[in-house]
Amino acid sequence: MKTTVLFLSVALAAPCAVFAQQPTGVDQAPNSLAPARSRKVHAPRRETVATFRKAKVKHSARYEFYDRVEKAAREKKRILRQLAKPQFSDPAYFGHKRKPKKRPAFLMRYCDECGIRH
Repeated sequence: MKTTVLFLSVALAAPCAVFAQQPTGVDQAPNSLAPARSRKVHAPRRETVATFRKAKVKHSARYEFYDRVEKAAREKKRILRQLAKPQFSDPAYFGHKRKPKKRPAFLMRYCDECGIRH
């Protein structure tokens, strides 16, 4: 008899304990124990952009062509940089397109362009 009373009391108390732990109604806010339903976003996935890598072959005709073109471009840039400098700001030019050589005194010549020995 004692066992049946004990069994009945446990059988009645167990459902009450289970319902007491679950949130009841809509008025309770979601928390970490009972989070709100998460919404899934159904959107198309972004495509990854293909990256192009430079070829590592360095002896093909195309590579040598581009190498020559780049060298010519660098040389032209260097020449343009030299020509951009003011020509007559340096007194050593004194009417010359290029700066005259500096020679030792016994080798100096008379210059027809500027009338000075150098």
